[in-house]
Amino acid sequence: MRLPASVRHGGFHQLKAVRSSNLIRTYSQPLFAQSIRLRSTLSKIWAPTGGVSATEGETGHGKLIRAGFLRQAQSGVFQLLPLGLRVQDKIERLVDKHMQNLGASKLALSTLTTEELWRKSGRLDKVSPELFRLTDRKGVPIMLSPTHEEEITSLVASTLKSYKDLPIKLYQITRKYRDEIRPRHGLLRSREFIMKDLYTFDLTVESAVETYRDVAAAYSAFFADLNLPILVAEASSGDMGGEHSHEYHLSHAIGEDTVAACSTCGYTANDEVAAARSTRQLEGAVSPSDFGLWRGITKDRMTLVNAWYPRLANGSSSDDSWNIHAVKSVVSGLDTSVSDAWALWKEAVHGPGGKSGELRLLNVIDSRLVTAFENFSDQLPVYPPSLEIEHISQTSVTQTPAGQELNLLRIMDGDGCPRCETGKLEVHRALELGHTFLLGTRYSAPLEATVALPQNPRVQVPVQMGCFGIGVSRILGAVAEQLADDKGLNWPRAIAPFEVVVIPTSGVNEEMLEFYDSLTKGEGAATELDVVLDDRKEAFGWKMQDADMTGYPVVIVLGKPWRERGECEVQCRRLSVKENVQADDVPRYVAALLERL
Repeated sequence: MRLPASVRHGGFHQLKAVRSSNLIRTYSQPLFAQSIRLRSTLSKIWAPTGGVSATEGETGHGKLIRAGFLRQAQSGVFQLLPLGLRVQDKIERLVDKHMQNLGASKLALSTLTTEELWRKSGRLDKVSPELFRLTDRKGVPIMLSPTHEEEITSLVASTLKSYKDLPIKLYQITRKYRDEIRPRHGLLRSREFIMKDLYTFDLTVESAVETYRDVAAAYSAFFADLNLPILVAEASSGDMGGEHSHEYHLSHAIGEDTVAACSTCGYTANDEVAAARSTRQLEGAVSPSDFGLWRGITKDRMTLVNAWYPRLANGSSSDDSWNIHAVKSVVSGLDTSVSDAWALWKEAVHGPGGKSGELRLLNVIDSRLVTAFENFSDQLPVYPPSLEIEHISQTSVTQTPAGQELNLLRIMDGDGCPRCETGKLEVHRALELGHTFLLGTRYSAPLEATVALPQNPRVQVPVQMGCFGIGVSRILGAVAEQLADDKGLNWPRAIAPFEVVVIPTSGVNEEMLEFYDSLTKGEGAATELDVVLDDRKEAFGWKMQDADMTGYPVVIVLGKPWRERGECEVQCRRLSVKENVQADDVPRYVAALLERL
């Protein structure tokens, strides 16, 4: 095959400049194309917005569907459309920036994992109901990964040669799978989702804690870039294990979590671990009618638990006002999934355990009721009725493991802060967007991620691990819920599908294209804007409604003032701005608006 003469002689044909309003700027351009400024136009972006009607009380998720960001494929599974993918890509790029500033290396772990690995870590049986499990053609059991602690630990264990290899910081952004029993709220509780996982490996506890603090600072910077009011709450480690844990929440009524925050000292905690000073007291003499009772049972069915909480005269407590998390904090092995503890314990009483005297009854008593319980125990239904149980031992718990007063009432607005004398707690419903764990050796020990210390090279010790997650697809759904209004979505500048939409009131002409180019070029990074031109052959009013529904931070209208005086109408719904601005001043004016978003 004979090559063109220009190539044979080491030359290149001169490229002709291409100028067309129908060219779409690629989101991630190759290096050789970065100098070519291709225009983004809505006529070439697939955004199906018709055929879906608004519903009464429409959520942010409903607006995502109507605006053409996503569609549901099946229960808990969604297809991201071009606009939705642009938002997700921007979230991922922002994550990349902060993870790489932290010194973390990006990798990609397989979606498939083995049951054997999870069995080795001791976690398989605890989370098995949420796993998608299958077998290959050889009958080997495998799973779709809901999280990657086992995989990353096994990988690092196979590569560690010396303590000098530490510290290690590895992260990925990938799809995860959980067989949710009841998927709901769109991307907020789905069966397939996008997560960022950062895994850290340190030599000592002290260095692991320092890494944890560094990641916390990176998370704060990430959420600051999103311009979201995040609550950083102390949290339970749950099935993940470890000792330190924090959650990153966005306050919203649709949230499934409850967070208590002090108005004075900044104490913030998930209700699973939150504490409060018992400022709500029983009035007058205490009687048996002031005792509320909830019965539970331990997972081994050997202990029946009576939780005694106060019924307050002011109506701030009721049959469902007891705090299950407070009970869990003092009862190891409590089975919170059981709704009829009495029936299960009755079986245990008549079984071998009951006959051998292994059963016991545990009274967990709110501190406000301790003295009264001693006086009225013979008048209270301590033992379930119709059962011979004289041989079963009875014990009581009246304090927390730390020796503090035991408060069994659910934390409410106005309760006293446990960290300061003057602060009052405010209770928020919240959406969890991120979670951090200091795992210690929870996974490194069973999966043999070990190194030898210089002072004792013959002894292998497990490395100290941390795990740090951010829900990428969850952020997309949560921001839609948080910032949507009656007109549509309302994206923060950092993750908007486009920062600016330009909408002509008439057809597109060459002068409008030159104005578009001036916005995308800017005078530098500070004024260079991410702009899309609405060149669709639709009515102007329809385009404006569509822009509101899509949620562009800034809308620029080219109408009569543009044609007569060279002025653009600049609108920003979140900032209640609607101003005519000279075309030459628009880049700086819009950039200043975006800085506030």
